[in-house]
Amino acid sequence: MMGIGHRLAVLLFFTLLVLVGYNVLDDYGISWDESIQRRHGRVSLDYAAEKLGIEHETLEPNYDLEDYQWANYGMIYQILASLIELNMGVEDDPFVYYRIRHLINFGLYLLALGCFYRMLRLRWPERPWYPLLGTVMLTLSPRIFAHAFFNPKDHLLLVFYVIASFTLLRFLKVRSWSALLTHAFATALALNTRLPALIILFATVAILVWEQFTGGRKGYRELLMAASYPVVSLLLMIPFFPYLWEDTLSRLIGAFSEMSDFDWGGYNLLFGDRIAAVDVPAYYIPAWIVITTPVAYVLLSLTGGLQTLRHSWVAIRRGRLWKDFATQCYFTQSGLSIGPIVVVILLGSTLYNGWRHMHFVYPGLVYLALVGFAYWRRLYPPVAAAILTITLAVTAFDMVRYHPHQNVYFNYLIHGEPLVSRFDMDYWGVGYREALTRLANSVPEGETRTVNCANWPCQDNLLSLPQPLRGRLRSEGDENRADFLATNFINSDIEAAFRHEGRYANPVIEIKPAGILTMGIYRLKSAE
Repeated sequence: MMGIGHRLAVLLFFTLLVLVGYNVLDDYGISWDESIQRRHGRVSLDYAAEKLGIEHETLEPNYDLEDYQWANYGMIYQILASLIELNMGVEDDPFVYYRIRHLINFGLYLLALGCFYRMLRLRWPERPWYPLLGTVMLTLSPRIFAHAFFNPKDHLLLVFYVIASFTLLRFLKVRSWSALLTHAFATALALNTRLPALIILFATVAILVWEQFTGGRKGYRELLMAASYPVVSLLLMIPFFPYLWEDTLSRLIGAFSEMSDFDWGGYNLLFGDRIAAVDVPAYYIPAWIVITTPVAYVLLSLTGGLQTLRHSWVAIRRGRLWKDFATQCYFTQSGLSIGPIVVVILLGSTLYNGWRHMHFVYPGLVYLALVGFAYWRRLYPPVAAAILTITLAVTAFDMVRYHPHQNVYFNYLIHGEPLVSRFDMDYWGVGYREALTRLANSVPEGETRTVNCANWPCQDNLLSLPQPLRGRLRSEGDENRADFLATNFINSDIEAAFRHEGRYANPVIEIKPAGILTMGIYRLKSAE
């Protein structure tokens, strides 16, 4: 049972998180995909309104969802954001409508944290401080925290994957039809976000079927649950996925097929190597996780994974994979977090820009880290508590000194040569907001300066500056006529060429979170 002191601590933690999130909301810039995702949402919304016979002003140019390149993606979040934007009448103010999206992003992140806390309570009901500790660990994860504001795709899968993971464990504990229906609804939302959430669906069915052969829970009722759950999940997905309203089966099959055959001809940068996105090595995802996660979390996750293997081995010798609900939680979380990584490696899936495609497995790794902490705390209570306390304090300090660029956080295993030439850094381009805001504030009121943008995120951040600053800067496509060059060094080859050509001779603003160069604005010779 939770005491009053613990309830108060949980309330204070989430209240503090709400206040912090709201106050830093505007510090995060506009990411590369946000404008594209916004358009996706409007196209789906227009299609849904047409099918429902609702008159409203359509997007210009008017796209046909049935021929739209990204029709196979679920758009529940983007549709919701577009509806709020239209109802508030702010569709012509980029600063406001992107702010709305960042606010929704962070609100969903808070919901995911709440579900993660409840999921940990299912496993440690007798140790109420463990769930709070695990939730703090997930919160103090620099890259995940930053993506919770500006990532309109991968972040959403993480959110709904956590929610569905919680509803799965809750169902496994209570085994009621209402819990199964709740889990099916959560699964439908996750599937509507990204199709890799099929792992949740397969895992649920696999567990129910496995129990029929191991003597865990046999009977007509469990078989009926296993058969009805995937059907209900897919049926609940359709209302939130307008593209599937017609010719549902063939379009659903087409969506699964396209997701599995996705191709991208770009390159990733890891340890100084340019790696084709369609041919990433087996170590790619594990390496990114290890170098961008606090070191103690990584070690604790490994311990938790080994403990899961040990418990599973003991159970396997008795013809099972788990012996009780606690070890079933360990096994399930291991499968939902490590399983997708193994699948991606075996299938040779296309991956790009760090490990953002796999962020959804991270909460499961934190779950295993808490399992590892519980193990070490039983053996060395003061030492384990001290090490984790220091880790949390140092990580919190790092998040402050990186702010608002936690998305380029690296742990202390990485040092040495300039990271911008060895790793994908601010590939989202979110740092442009800080750089352009600082530049705009330096321009006298009533005057205008021109900026040559290296890529699209620069232009989008330029358009979405707060209204008082927006008129002070203007995008200029011709470098010979621009006052400044703005770049996020997304390509190390381009960066080297720029430096060789002397374009960085006159730095005006350079963004260096924790001393790492990620972005800069430079005065061009044409302005001298």
